[in-house]
Amino acid sequence: MSAAIALDINYSTGSLSNFANSTCRSRIKSKGSNERFRVCENWNSIENYEKGISAELCAEKKLKLDGYSILGKRVRTTYGEIDILARKGGDLVAVEVKQRKSLDLARDCISMKQRARISNSLMYIASEIAESFDNYRVDVLCLDSVGRCEHIENAFSVADFITC
Repeated sequence: MSAAIALDINYSTGSLSNFANSTCRSRIKSKGSNERFRVCENWNSIENYEKGISAELCAEKKLKLDGYSILGKRVRTTYGEIDILARKGGDLVAVEVKQRKSLDLARDCISMKQRARISNSLMYIASEIAESFDNYRVDVLCLDSVGRCEHIENAFSVADFITC
């Protein structure tokens, strides 16, 4: 059993300062909000978390190049979290970002539970937004370890998973 270490991440300088503690923490600070801490078990968790953030930034850039308007990132609801909430034309789109060693692995790693969580989160957000949309859909943006990207539009039917 290894001792955990807490990281105080200073995003303005990009430096890390280590100090011993009973947990690992990655400090997240966004404009206009309070600081939050993400508690994790080990260094792999921090590395995976940072890889996820990087993958979401790449996905955001690709979506913008493809004509999407980004409405939100890491949008939390009572049903779960949507990686990227976007709009294209009259569509409200929840984008799930998956990064794996290969595009095949990324394509195949969305479970039925995740599909339900994403679908219910999207419909909850749609019910809270004052405007209406022509279509509600879930896209999956897959990334591999060498930088290839695959955008799967309307990856699965939202109606099959709605429970709210």
